Amino acid sequence: MEHIVNTDLGSYLRQMRERVRPEQMGLRSSGSRRVPGLRREEVAALAGVSQTYYTRLEQSQTAHASPQVLLSIARALQLSSDERDYLLKIGTPVQNPQEPAPRIDQVSPYTRMLVASLGNVAAAVLNYRCDILSWNSLYHRLFAPHLGFEAPEHAEQRPNIIKMNFLDDEVRALYTDWATESESNVTYLRFISGSHRHDPQLAELIGELTIQSEEFAELWCRQRVSNCIEGTKLFDHPVVGELELMYQSADLQDGNILKFYHAEPDSPHEAALQLLTVDLNSVHQH
Repeated sequence: MEHIVNTDLGSYLRQMRERVRPEQMGLRSSGSRRVPGLRREEVAALAGVSQTYYTRLEQSQTAHASPQVLLSIARALQLSSDERDYLLKIGTPVQNPQEPAPRIDQVSPYTRMLVASLGNVAAAVLNYRCDILSWNSLYHRLFAPHLGFEAPEHAEQRPNIIKMNFLDDEVRALYTDWATESESNVTYLRFISGSHRHDPQLAELIGELTIQSEEFAELWCRQRVSNCIEGTKLFDHPVVGELELMYQSADLQDGNILKFYHAEPDSPHEAALQLLTVDLNSVHQH
């Protein structure tokens, strides 16, 4: 029987262990420590597992662990709920890894009509890889007016929002706080990768970003995990200037994600967003 090596699990445990300071756990930090974080024996003791077993996990000599053991380790390492979920995904066996990735690159007519009808909201449908499958006029105008409006309809031209953020200077320049945006992009992609460890297209996307962006590669190696589903972003738009927009993500029944950006009602930002719509309408009239 082929021995399965789970390097994802081992490297992730090591990164998380090195992140925790001994004093956070009520441990003395005096003496010689090769790394700033916890020692393996300390994690094992806190998690209630043997040092040998924990070491085998971290050195990728044991591919998987039971959910109970992983939850104990997550508590010992003080993981967030997103980090804990990611650990469970990469630390337990994949069901039917030979199964092809599901085809979720289709958008139903009903969803298309919904997206188009959201006049003062910038809305798009993304798959879990963050490929844009459909967008309304305002989303297109907000993020990528330099691309054709029909681009999401064609697989070979389909924009990917994370790829654009890192590799398209016009899109990247929109974000006032690029440091936060870049980190949230990578932590989200890492979170998603836990659920789709055998998707060749996702692996290809991560590989391309790693090769073409040193910044992405550095952030990816940190192995931080977060599922970014709502929040606020600041934009500096070349047409309407500063925009503070709230964003939310909603899971659709077909496995895709509805992403939408909106401004606080009766705020200057809502007025600016409406200006973008007016500008768009005037373009359509000519």
